[in-house]
Amino acid sequence: MSSLTAQRVDCFSVFSAADPSALLRILEAVSLLGVLPSRCHSAPLETDPNQLVVDFQIADLPLERAQLLAKRLERVITVTQVLHSEKRCAAA
Repeated sequence: MSSLTAQRVDCFSVFSAADPSALLRILEAVSLLGVLPSRCHSAPLETDPNQLVVDFQIADLPLERAQLLAKRLERVITVTQVLHSEKRCAAA
């Protein structure tokens, strides 16, 4: 019988002006914590092509560091909004 543990995953949606440097600036804030996103996707916002949305997930990040990252992302010059949530995934 295997025991299941819940893996903590932080999910971020970062909205930014669609500037050529926006993605680099956002990922730089992530890299300063020394972590690598487990998933990452960016695209222009469908309703406003002048806005870029960057969605990424980071597994096993302590809550305090996730909150720190959200605050750092809010200070990125091109960023207009940061959404942060947490999910738990079953891991074998």
